[in-house]
Amino acid sequence: MKNDSTEFNASEVQSIWNNHKFCWKKADSWVPQLSEWLKPKFKKDWIKRLRPGKHRDICWDDDEWLKILNRCIISDIEYLVEMLADAIEYSIIRTFHGCRTDDVASYFKHGLRIHNRDTIRERLLTIIASNPELELMRSNVDSLIAKINNSEDIGCLFVVADDAVMIDRAAHYLIYGSEWVTSVLGEQKYVLKKTGIPTLIEIDLPLRMVGQETRIELAIKMLSEWVRQKCNLPKTSAPIDFSFILNNSIPASWVIGHTHPAEMRDHLLEGRSVYKSPNTVCAYCSAKY
Repeated sequence: MKNDSTEFNASEVQSIWNNHKFCWKKADSWVPQLSEWLKPKFKKDWIKRLRPGKHRDICWDDDEWLKILNRCIISDIEYLVEMLADAIEYSIIRTFHGCRTDDVASYFKHGLRIHNRDTIRERLLTIIASNPELELMRSNVDSLIAKINNSEDIGCLFVVADDAVMIDRAAHYLIYGSEWVTSVLGEQKYVLKKTGIPTLIEIDLPLRMVGQETRIELAIKMLSEWVRQKCNLPKTSAPIDFSFILNNSIPASWVIGHTHPAEMRDHLLEGRSVYKSPNTVCAYCSAKY
């Protein structure tokens, strides 16, 4: 249900979110802004209804947090989510891309490119040619490729909102690199560990680059976490398993940093053994710092 007193105010949005940069795991980079944005949308007795500082034994990803907020606002929660999704279109969120590379500098020079299957195939052929133990693959590489019926990532690029969640749940991107190349190599994927360093590329992503549906999903996460932050006063932000699927390459100007995690779990190996990176500093680290 929409309410005249909560109608979208373009100037208000601009002043709060326009070009505002924030990082999910740094709550102080966006919770105060969201508090300010929410002020005119609350009922008069919202503080009594919310009871800030009142710890609630609710899991961080439970939709109960939104139900609590719904009792505090003038409009319904669905409309509030839509309003926030529209508002944050003007902001910039810190995101992360996992890879294994021996040339970090290329990301700062050329940015990140969407998945081009022809380019990735050439890289696969180079890897096979460079490793004598893969000689048997050379004659039947096309049949191996044909077995991997995966075209979902073609023309796409994936970044995430929480690097810690990526390391915990999807570290194979850092350990091996391209998921498609890893799949084609199968049991021989260990050769991918011979070169490069597990790397997290840090990107400041303008949210205008993603669709409204994605911003709605993010808005739900932000509002839920805002309530949890206000009620439970946690010392850290909740983890967020959130991916952005882009259909355009990322320019170098959006790439703002990189790190090399030391340890991560290899979910592609039985027992999910811990992978310890032999290097946590690359040539670019040395040149830059």
